[in-house]
Amino acid sequence: MAPPALPGFGPIHAYVARRTGMALSDLQCRRLDEKLATRPGGLSAYYLLHLQSPAGAADMAELIDAISVQKTELFRDEPQLAALRTHVLEPLVAKLHRPLRLWSAGCATGEEVATLLVMLAELGADPGSTVLGTDISESAITRARELCFTAEQLQRVSPPVRDRWFVPVGPGRFTLVGHLKERASFACHNLMDSPYPTAAEGQGFDVIACRNVLIYFTPESFERVVVALAGRLAPEGMLMLSAAEPLLRAPPELRTVRCDQAFFYARAQERGASTVGTPVLGALKKPSYSGLPAVGSRQGSETATSGRFPAVGATKPAPEESGPHVEADALFAKALEWAGGSEASPHTADTLRRCLALDPDLAAARYLLGMVLEQEGALAEAAEEYRRALRSLEEGRARTTPFFLNNARLQVACARAVERVERAGSLPPR
Repeated sequence: MAPPALPGFGPIHAYVARRTGMALSDLQCRRLDEKLATRPGGLSAYYLLHLQSPAGAADMAELIDAISVQKTELFRDEPQLAALRTHVLEPLVAKLHRPLRLWSAGCATGEEVATLLVMLAELGADPGSTVLGTDISESAITRARELCFTAEQLQRVSPPVRDRWFVPVGPGRFTLVGHLKERASFACHNLMDSPYPTAAEGQGFDVIACRNVLIYFTPESFERVVVALAGRLAPEGMLMLSAAEPLLRAPPELRTVRCDQAFFYARAQERGASTVGTPVLGALKKPSYSGLPAVGSRQGSETATSGRFPAVGATKPAPEESGPHVEADALFAKALEWAGGSEASPHTADTLRRCLALDPDLAAARYLLGMVLEQEGALAEAAEEYRRALRSLEEGRARTTPFFLNNARLQVACARAVERVERAGSLPPR
């Protein structure tokens, strides 16, 4: 008797989604089906039992590799990294006087690990400082351990920095200098699995970077992972997510810290805990409580270009704005401030709608409105806002905002959100 088939988004897809925490896209489902079709009985219920058994661990790892997003870059999203350097790493180096412990969760092939190691070295951090890189993909971790990159991957690295910290190992290939490579460690880890890694001697991490990972997760998995990551922070520790992954309601374990180009999430102090010795975020001269600079302010032209994507100073200089755009920016800044708090304001959605009435192509505001609506359970409305944001990005009409500088990354986030909401609500695609 032939084993029963599992058509469509069946139990195997659901199991892989549950194991990875991902809201599987149509492309990921097709990749899974292609892999499964090559396996004897791969589309059967019996094969699902095999994947759930110890004997199926290797096959499960191959399926995970097939759907894993392993794209990353050295010094990705420089404005956020500049904020990390100025507001987090510099004060930690100055105040703690000990080796720092960093974790790149979802490190793909190691570019972020190398970036963090170079940043620590440039700041003169204690030589014992370490960076752990983890990823769900075993093949990605195998590549990451080499910490070896092509000349193209180093295009964002200035020649002086490249010459200081990278050495050639063949035609067009470079690796980190030996004493920096020794400070890196790698492990295969699924963010849906416990226990989570710990730093040396069971301590917490001073910084956990988990960027452009959770945009692929279901909302439930997103929240679960954020709480788990918070539990692995040191008392002074900071969690860094991407701009496309704002916490609409930070969990009690975290407090939101805002600066001009980034949100960071600090481990909340326990009641009655002493704050003596806790580093104050450095150079936050006039912190922006919205995550945006003051409306009408201009960013300095010294900000480095990203190479592939425009950074602040590389954006096309806008004429002195007045009228609707200035008012829209002010409303978006207010909504972003509320959304980043421990409890989103009930007026957030209304404020974002007023903002979009003034500037319908402010895609970042429309994306944020979609997130608010999705969290409220209004899936059809959320999907429509995500679609409209995606259209304005695809057609090049979207205006770049200081906080969401990377429209290309925002486009990916919107596309994933559309698929996630349509699947969750069984909404017909458009």
